[in-house]
Amino acid sequence: MQEIKGSFYTLEKTYPVSMSEQDMTYALKPAALLNLLQDMGARNIDGTPFGRQELLEQGLAWFLVRYRIEFDDYPSNLSEIKLRTENRGTLRQTAYREFQAYTIDGKRLLNSITSWLMVDLNDKSLVNIEQKFPEIRRFEKRENDVVLRKLKAPETFDIEKLYHVRYDDLDMNGHVNNTVYMTWAMEALPVEFKTSNKIAAIDIYYKHEVKYGEDILSCVKISDKITEHVIKNSQNNEEVCLIKIEWN
Repeated sequence: MQEIKGSFYTLEKTYPVSMSEQDMTYALKPAALLNLLQDMGARNIDGTPFGRQELLEQGLAWFLVRYRIEFDDYPSNLSEIKLRTENRGTLRQTAYREFQAYTIDGKRLLNSITSWLMVDLNDKSLVNIEQKFPEIRRFEKRENDVVLRKLKAPETFDIEKLYHVRYDDLDMNGHVNNTVYMTWAMEALPVEFKTSNKIAAIDIYYKHEVKYGEDILSCVKISDKITEHVIKNSQNNEEVCLIKIEWN
């Protein structure tokens, strides 16, 4: 893994793409892609006043809320991938981070925006990031920004699959890592659909955390070139994550 360039707000790195991160069509698995983006974001903030360890010492933590990823060309047949991230700043209680991915020769593969909340781990209350960290830049919209989309769960589903939360699904905070929701969503789709279509865009809304030992229901509605996914807690039917994928 080679670091290309970094600063207080931006970071660029080149990551190797392993065989285990590619599916049977040689495309980068969506969960593997999210894992790389997650690693980039963490590396960009670690060591700053609002890094993971620095926040934990204050009883605070970041929580990812929304994703919008738009693909110029879905990553496939790659041995390496260049990633870039930028901390776009905050607007009251919400922080924004963008990502781009490129081939080694500079062709852009995707453009993405994410939103984050900061939570007080003692009482689970939201932190006003602007007040807590006034040194963070204020978010300012740019003309070519990707726009986050609102998601709504469909009323009916075509497929439902049950999963049990494993120890390997957990992250350092003790709840399910955000990349696992994508794995659950993709597993509910027929193999023929996944191998004959290419992902054009992904929207994700993380609503509630999931913990070890819980049973999860992955539900999907397939409508032509759009799949709408709802991840539920099977015990109480609570929606924990909504995902919408556009295909071409």
